[in-house]
Amino acid sequence: MAQQKIIVKTESSDLWWGIHGLTEKAGWEDLELFYASGERIGFVCLNTKKYLRYSLDSFKIQNDIDADEIEFYNTLQNYLEGNECHYWFYYDQKDDGHFFEVPYEAPRNKEGIKPSWIDIWHPDEGIGIQTIERAVAEFAGKFLEVEDCLVEVVHDVSLEESIASFKKSEERFGGKPPQEIAFSEQLVTELSGLWKMNNDEVLKKLKESI
Repeated sequence: MAQQKIIVKTESSDLWWGIHGLTEKAGWEDLELFYASGERIGFVCLNTKKYLRYSLDSFKIQNDIDADEIEFYNTLQNYLEGNECHYWFYYDQKDDGHFFEVPYEAPRNKEGIKPSWIDIWHPDEGIGIQTIERAVAEFAGKFLEVEDCLVEVVHDVSLEESIASFKKSEERFGGKPPQEIAFSEQLVTELSGLWKMNNDEVLKKLKESI
């Protein structure tokens, strides 16, 4: 089967702050997916262990868990103890004013309805470019019948724009940027692929930007 490309667009500034090494990597992000033809697939929400661990902790401080939350709690605990992708599905009711089903085949509920929204629970702690690529490739194989998937993350937030928005946010909320930003080897390697530059060029660009 020929390789197929899935294009990913992101929405949040803080995702790119983490990708560019200005802050810790984000724990969740909504991703909009497209085929290479431009046909829109839809949104998914990518979550990581760092983010979902807070959800489990919030359950643990409750005196009891509602019956309708037991499945979510057990699935979440199983996910956090393992090292695999999990999926959580949200369903509309047929009489909802804005009823929606995903346009591809996905697990149906007892009424035969497909999900309106899908969360990807990825085993990474934070979201980097490789996290997005691995998560979307697995999602495409599982739900879109794309076995050989090339994932392209649209890079529409430049390093300069990311730094500018980060500094503006720090000023708005009275914070101070860290005195020293360290760029890990993994970060440099990820950006090398994104920017089509070798590691030395990436590191030089990062250091010159701050």
